[in-house]
Amino acid sequence: KGSSIVETALSHLGTRYVYGGASAGGFDCSGFTMYIYKQFGYSLPHSATSQWLSGMGTKIYSISELQPGDLVFFNDPSRNKGKACSHAGIYIGNGQFIHSSSGAGCVVISDLSSSYYLKNYVGAKRIAG
Repeated sequence: KGSSIVETALSHLGTRYVYGGASAGGFDCSGFTMYIYKQFGYSLPHSATSQWLSGMGTKIYSISELQPGDLVFFNDPSRNKGKACSHAGIYIGNGQFIHSSSGAGCVVISDLSSSYYLKNYVGAKRIAG
């Protein structure tokens, strides 16, 4: 199922970033993960913190244990407004994840090993599989 989730996510590369967005017309980060998982029958809440704290799935802390389709979570203290997480994406394999980025203005692929994401990595969740 993970590879199907990744395929579906990749089909939305370049879709514009829209704050609060959760449709193919535009996504914010958690709206993107929520929308992709909804295609597979999973109902995720619409916030990175709520997705991380929800009882769904299994938490994974080691990047080396990630599998394609896992949700990945980040927390930038300058952006989290006191919440547990500030950003979410979907791991696609080879140390990369796909996410709707406000900075890039659209859905992009980034490296988990980049200093920003590595420093702010909180953990991951395996929901499908």
